[in-house]
Amino acid sequence: MLDCLIIGGGPAGLTAAIYLGRFQRNVALFDGGASRAAFIPSTHNCPGFPEGISGNQLLSRLGNQASRYGARIISGIIERLERTDDGFVAHGAGSVIACRTVLLATGIVDVVPRMAHLREAIADGCVRLCPICDAYVRRD
Repeated sequence: MLDCLIIGGGPAGLTAAIYLGRFQRNVALFDGGASRAAFIPSTHNCPGFPEGISGNQLLSRLGNQASRYGARIISGIIERLERTDDGFVAHGAGSVIACRTVLLATGIVDVVPRMAHLREAIADGCVRLCPICDAYVRRD
């Protein structure tokens, strides 16, 4: 039985996995592989990286750190949760997992323009999605 099942492999879910792992909790994280952070060419809004870091690098570092503290990161999607007397049973990615608690860190989905080569336009900075990071960059 897991202490916590984290659903979502973006920065929030991975940060939770780091903390829970350091608290010596038995944790697994399901990552559907669609983190919005993977689109970020370079963020300067992440503490400890004043020169910036790409979203993929950030996800990789957070994943490595979470694993270092014992969190299991599983590629796949949880398709169903059931409440039980002891917590929950999660079904997905060919697994059935019992857990005491579930942390949902599924993030958001942007409403993006329909256009060819959207990923490239984001990577080149022609299309921007983050009002927190980009407002600072594009001020004045």
